[in-house]
Amino acid sequence: MEKAGNHHANESSETHVHKSDDHENKQHSDESEQKLHSSTPESESSEQSLVQVMEAVDDFIKALSAEKDPPREIPPAVEPFPERVDSLVSKMESSGLGRDETEDSVFIDAVNRISKSVMRLRELKLDSTPVSSWLNRASSVQHRAVSLLDEEFRHLLDRSREEKKKNINDGNNSDHNNSSTNESDRCVLQDQEEEEEESFPDFPPESISTLKKIAGAMISAGYEAECCMSYEMSRRHAFKEELREVGFEGINVEDVQRISWESLEGEIASWISIVRRCSTVLFPGELSLCNAVFPDQDHASIRKRLFTGLVSAVTIRFLDFSGAVVLTKRSSEKLFKFLDMYETLRDLIPAVEQSDSDLIQEIKLAQTRLGEAAVTIFGELEKSIKSDNGRTPVPSGAVHPLTRYTMNYLKYACEYKETLDQVFQHYESNQTDNKPEPETKPKQQQREDDEEYKVSAFARQMIRVMELLDANLEIKSKLYRDPSLRYIFLMNNGRYILQKIKGSIEIRDLMGQSWTRKRSTELRQYHKSYQRETWGKVLQCMNQEGLQVNGKVSKPVLKERFKIFNTMFDEIHKTQSTWIVSDEQMQSELRVSISALVIPAYRSFFGRYKQHLDSGKQTDKYVKYQPEDIESFIDDLFDGNPTSMARKRN
Repeated sequence: MEKAGNHHANESSETHVHKSDDHENKQHSDESEQKLHSSTPESESSEQSLVQVMEAVDDFIKALSAEKDPPREIPPAVEPFPERVDSLVSKMESSGLGRDETEDSVFIDAVNRISKSVMRLRELKLDSTPVSSWLNRASSVQHRAVSLLDEEFRHLLDRSREEKKKNINDGNNSDHNNSSTNESDRCVLQDQEEEEEESFPDFPPESISTLKKIAGAMISAGYEAECCMSYEMSRRHAFKEELREVGFEGINVEDVQRISWESLEGEIASWISIVRRCSTVLFPGELSLCNAVFPDQDHASIRKRLFTGLVSAVTIRFLDFSGAVVLTKRSSEKLFKFLDMYETLRDLIPAVEQSDSDLIQEIKLAQTRLGEAAVTIFGELEKSIKSDNGRTPVPSGAVHPLTRYTMNYLKYACEYKETLDQVFQHYESNQTDNKPEPETKPKQQQREDDEEYKVSAFARQMIRVMELLDANLEIKSKLYRDPSLRYIFLMNNGRYILQKIKGSIEIRDLMGQSWTRKRSTELRQYHKSYQRETWGKVLQCMNQEGLQVNGKVSKPVLKERFKIFNTMFDEIHKTQSTWIVSDEQMQSELRVSISALVIPAYRSFFGRYKQHLDSGKQTDKYVKYQPEDIESFIDDLFDGNPTSMARKRN
């Protein structure tokens, strides 16, 4: 038969506005009387008699509910009520609900009255043949009426899904016919699709109103189980179709252990997208629909049961997938996907908080397992630093690959700092006996005393990793035989670490200003140690002590001093021009500091003692560099490219 809901678009004047139940019942009664009194003359007497019958039924129900002396017979005015309702059922079977809101209200009001009468008479168990006969007739009509309501209920629920299918098919055909749509049009279409997603489930207000009335009538009639079954079956089908559209059926738990991590990353990305859509659109939409259809306070248990039944099966599949991912082999690159999944489940909890508490506990348990896996993976970073004990130094004192890997890893990890802090807090609360290693205590104590820093669980882990890296770099620096290159190595790595920290707000906030200042102080100390180790002896050969014998400058000693300077400077230039200082600012600072240290001393020595050497070839033999040459050759240092001095001078 034709359903009245198909005419909603043409019945714009009858848009239903949500009201409270008491006001709505009064409104329905007023509308019913208005409708009845405006009927044609031929139907006026019968319509008025229906009003009179319903008023008599109201009085009869009140009398049946009285604590003393309930009526033991059916009043004459109530006697024809089952037949009146039966004729309304026949009428509604032809027209359907939703076409005329006033007629719907009259019908549902009549069903509510006959249901209350039947239920009260059954409770009283009156021993009267007329009463039994009326009760049998009323029960039969009630069953027929509720069957119609159930059918209309399922039809209204299913129609939204069928209309969405039609819209999707129309959209697909439109896309096919407009395959040449330009990029800007595609962006507009994408935005429109996103807006449509937010309206899930897409029921017009008048349909919601009718569904609410039907549900209330069925539950009042004692057909709660049938009403809930129809609602649950319809919404399960609708929800299944929604999930199929976003790829839910493609999630295969059995494949998780067999496929490569690269493939699994794609599966995890799909899983995250689907769960987030459920968290933000589908689950809230279903909860909103459930609350709208079953709004009464005494329907709270119904709402909770229906919502739990709908979301639990889907959520358990989500949790099965996350559980399978957790069981895969741990490796450092998996940390960030695990944290994404952890955050996704965390955001899912508010969307299902109206469901059964057992489901929420299952989500929290799966979330905890992901967190424990993240802690384990992060611990692997510490192990990898400790076990990196290669005996081959990095050429030219450059930044060690371990330093680059660790700092980049920490930079990405800090993008999840709130989540990691939550994870480590939970882990520490379960591992109260986990104490820091003795060698980390002094630095960690100093770090915790920094007033600018609020100690957090993740910050403590960061400090621990940084200290392990420092200790490892200190060991690696000793692989260099040349002490000067050892300090260049420490400067390169220290500078890289400091720049990474300064370039990341997240790391900088975690480490604190005190730690950053301390790192800068260490770099300056390495710089001074390099200068002392490299240029200290060079400066000593330009010392005035020992140059004079009996008050006169000793030419042999002076010649030896120039010769020593030439040899030492040649060797430093030859060696350290191959060394690398990759940070341009630090490279410039080193050259400037060397120039400020060496050039004034050489210029003074050169100007004071050159005249004591014989002019000509002898001078050229011992005085190899002019003061201005020194600065030029210093600028060659730390470029990583050997330079021929002879070629440069030519």
